[in-house]
Amino acid sequence: MDISASYERGSDLLRQGRREEAKRWLVPLAEAGHAEAVREPAWSASRLAHKDARYEAEAEHWLRREAEVRQDPDRLVTMAQEMRRWASGRVAEAEDLVAGMARAGSARAAGQLGYWKRRDGDPAGAVEWYRLAVELGHRFCWRDLGWCLTTLGRYAEAEALYRPHAEAGDVVAQYELGALLHAQGKGPAVTPPGPPSL
Repeated sequence: MDISASYERGSDLLRQGRREEAKRWLVPLAEAGHAEAVREPAWSASRLAHKDARYEAEAEHWLRREAEVRQDPDRLVTMAQEMRRWASGRVAEAEDLVAGMARAGSARAAGQLGYWKRRDGDPAGAVEWYRLAVELGHRFCWRDLGWCLTTLGRYAEAEALYRPHAEAGDVVAQYELGALLHAQGKGPAVTPPGPPSL
């Protein structure tokens, strides 16, 4: 049976809930570097690990292998997101992994840490990571950074962040800058931008 047929056979078995049979078809392909075949055992094990810690090692193995096969280290951020949802709740380990990636230059990792800090009610902690994400070239973290700065009452920093984006025509930045100025009594009320017209 050729590679494509083996992959389809394994995927079909997995969809039928026959995971161990599916692995007999998918694992050899995954070990050989077949990108889609790696994804199947990685994500099926990770879903199981959400409720059963016995699957965590298997999920981690295949999620790391997926990052290798796709030559995309940032996929380990996705693995860390999964780790936080696994039955054993590997939150600290996930954050350590992503923090190391951020310090090594991953904008996605820095942005993810900012998101976690913000969601956990720590806007001051989020600022550090969002600022790093922006410095590393993340395209959208300036918005989250601005929100955190505003929440902390650091209005001058937020204004300095929003202004160049607003002047470049970004409607979100124009709104955020206008709302920030209005809140300080420095400008009129502004209307949030609507959905883009078709």
